[in-house]
Amino acid sequence: MAPPKLSLVVLLFLLFPATGNANVVDAGPADAAPGGFNITEILGRYPEFRLFNYLLGKTRVAREINRRNSITILAPANSDVDWLLRRSARLPRAALLELLSVHVVLDYYDAAKLAALPRGAGARPVVATTLYQTFGPTAGDKAGFLTISPAPNGGAVFSSAAPGALVTATFKKAVTARPYNISVLQISNFVVPPGVITKPRAPPPPPKRMSSMAVAPSPAPVPAALPCPPVTMPVEVEPTEEIPAAAPAPSQGYVVRAVMGWWSGVGMALVGMACVLAHL
Repeated sequence: MAPPKLSLVVLLFLLFPATGNANVVDAGPADAAPGGFNITEILGRYPEFRLFNYLLGKTRVAREINRRNSITILAPANSDVDWLLRRSARLPRAALLELLSVHVVLDYYDAAKLAALPRGAGARPVVATTLYQTFGPTAGDKAGFLTISPAPNGGAVFSSAAPGALVTATFKKAVTARPYNISVLQISNFVVPPGVITKPRAPPPPPKRMSSMAVAPSPAPVPAALPCPPVTMPVEVEPTEEIPAAAPAPSQGYVVRAVMGWWSGVGMALVGMACVLAHL
């Protein structure tokens, strides 16, 4: 089986781990332990645990494992390690140490022991101590303990004993064991106690938009009206008839003369008629 390819996120995490607790240093090669086993060599036979094995070697957890006489390793596969590192913010070294040490149970559990867990109504989960408890957590902190609850078909569920745990894990299969010394069990994913890792990064807030109540822009200034010169409209004038002026009223002397002239004419006409009659 070819070793799985590491994602870019995991490679950056492994090459440039975040700074954290000064007590967390690279462990270097894991020394042979009083128990007579080397966890780095054991996990090195299984490529599917390559990432988990690498992280154990980058911290002092591998060395602490090798110093124990009876221990159980809860190992997530490469895909589960990659999933966690992709979806969480960058882990400080102290948080990485805590997360890994929670997966080291200071007791021997194999598939047969898990199948024999108390079951039925009233059965309580088994509380197991992990390696993290030996690193001196604060008083009252239960993150150093795991609860092991029975599951159907002889399985088991591993949870943090601390309230508000984020993620639990289920037993998948037994990988290898040396009875009563070391047992390696594959689990479905990391057991994540509260406060060990940060939550996934939230998406950046969307850019702010102008509110509908924003002040409307002022209208463009209207240029002042220019004074217009008066316009003379041509008017068609209809022709009018000339009305003769009234004759001036005759004066009193003019009337007298006219009357006298009339009577003079009459007199002359009468004289003419008389002459005519005389000749007859």
